[in-house]
Amino acid sequence: MRKVRDLNWFKNEMAPNLKEYELVYNFFKKGDFGSLNQVEFNSKKIGGNIDFWRLGWLGIFVWNYETEEEVLNILLEPHQEAEKEKAFDKLKELL
Repeated sequence: MRKVRDLNWFKNEMAPNLKEYELVYNFFKKGDFGSLNQVEFNSKKIGGNIDFWRLGWLGIFVWNYETEEEVLNILLEPHQEAEKEKAFDKLKELL
């Protein structure tokens, strides 16, 4: 069975493991690909955001504050489920 990667999934599966991060949840009624639920995450070392669009698009951006470098910047289409899984695996490694 395929896991749906959405805001509820994030809150249940990932957020509990991000205790050293400040999490900010935003909602935008008119995003590029429909309404958008966004999670901003920040620590002293790593920050970024995850964009969950209603139409199934997913964006992940991660910035390393120490090296001042972008370490992940992904935009995936609704049908790219395997890539979404890999993107979240990469994100978990970085966090």
